[in-house]
Amino acid sequence: MSSSIAKKLTNVSTLYYLFVLEKHFPDDRKKIKQKQNKNVHKLMKRAYEIPFYRKRFDACHLTPDDFHCSEDLQKFPVLTKAELRAWMKELYDTHPDTRDTWDATSTSGSTGVPLVLYQSQREHACTNANWIRILMSFGYNPVFGKMLSFESSYRKEKKQQDSFLQKFGILQRRKLSETRCTAEGMPDVIRELNEYHPDLICLRKNCIVRIALYAQEHNLTIRQPKWYIPVSEMVDEMTRMTLEKTFGPGLVDAYGSDETGSCIIKRPGKDYYDICNDTHVVNIYDDKNELADNGRVIITPLFKTDFPLINYDIGDIASSYVKDGVRYVTKIHGRLNDMVRHENGEETSVLELRKITNGITGIAQFRFTQESYHDMRVELVRDPMDTAYTKEEIEAFFRNKLHDIYGDEFRLRIDWLDVIPPDPNGKLRCFVCQLPAKGGK
Repeated sequence: MSSSIAKKLTNVSTLYYLFVLEKHFPDDRKKIKQKQNKNVHKLMKRAYEIPFYRKRFDACHLTPDDFHCSEDLQKFPVLTKAELRAWMKELYDTHPDTRDTWDATSTSGSTGVPLVLYQSQREHACTNANWIRILMSFGYNPVFGKMLSFESSYRKEKKQQDSFLQKFGILQRRKLSETRCTAEGMPDVIRELNEYHPDLICLRKNCIVRIALYAQEHNLTIRQPKWYIPVSEMVDEMTRMTLEKTFGPGLVDAYGSDETGSCIIKRPGKDYYDICNDTHVVNIYDDKNELADNGRVIITPLFKTDFPLINYDIGDIASSYVKDGVRYVTKIHGRLNDMVRHENGEETSVLELRKITNGITGIAQFRFTQESYHDMRVELVRDPMDTAYTKEEIEAFFRNKLHDIYGDEFRLRIDWLDVIPPDPNGKLRCFVCQLPAKGGK
């Protein structure tokens, strides 16, 4: 099958799944739970036929009949990124006759080596449909709405001319190359943004923050969209405040990964995140791999029955609550594997470092870098619209707070920048440790 035919069939399948999926997040929790439970059992029956998962069933003395709800997934082993990488490579090596029909994608590699993933065209279609229905859930019209989205920096920017359909106001899309979001290119980016005036802006977080900061610093007005979604990175309180000053109240926080697809969404005006329970299970595990309200985010995409990801440890921690069997997320804290490393061999969470930035205003961006066992550097970007504190006062605050957490363990160096550049993969991590992990990995 040619790639063009496969793409057309994927588009047809996407439309099919879009009709099947719930268009809005229903209030009937009993109905939500029944549909999720049915899909859990269906997934586990299929996974039992796959050698990789059959070994995991047998090792735990389990069968598909042991799984009828999201809570039952706690019995099954957690899937790590290393295990997933090894399984994907094994599949590729052992299926030379069929692998060309698979849809291949790759993670950004923000926490290490990029992970090559494979999925069926059906799974690809369902992922696309789920993303479209997420957009529809807060009011965006995928047919007549106007969207501005990002184009990966390693791809050639597409032409800006409208297609035949787009000239009639149908499927209007524009792509923005992140390579243009520099000091020299920003005036043209903002001008084009205002001329196009999209209903929805969907850009990487570091890119949309840079646009907001440039507009604020140069007193430029951006026509506010109805909605905007910073993708690829966690939206913290500092980011939210920075973006709302420029783009208004329509912030949508959509959470997921390349591996699982988007599955958790916080819509404007809500103080919690909904979960796409008909397509995913999102469980929270504590240190003992038991269900909890606070802990590690463990995701199972229920529609991935060809290349399942069961109990995938996505690497983040979150807080949540359960009501009538349905889970709601209240806060996503960030990466669990971002750790401060100490000379005595201990590793501690960076959450306390991140809390420092919530204690004072006047900062638009930050990044901590642990350079040695006794050297910590923080890069800061001034919020041009908030001068309540001087740079000297902000620096003193950071030094005092770091001392409160670690005592005299670290020397702190503070660098003020106009903008913090993203990593080569397009993301911007809030904490970077330059020391090797335990065992030199």
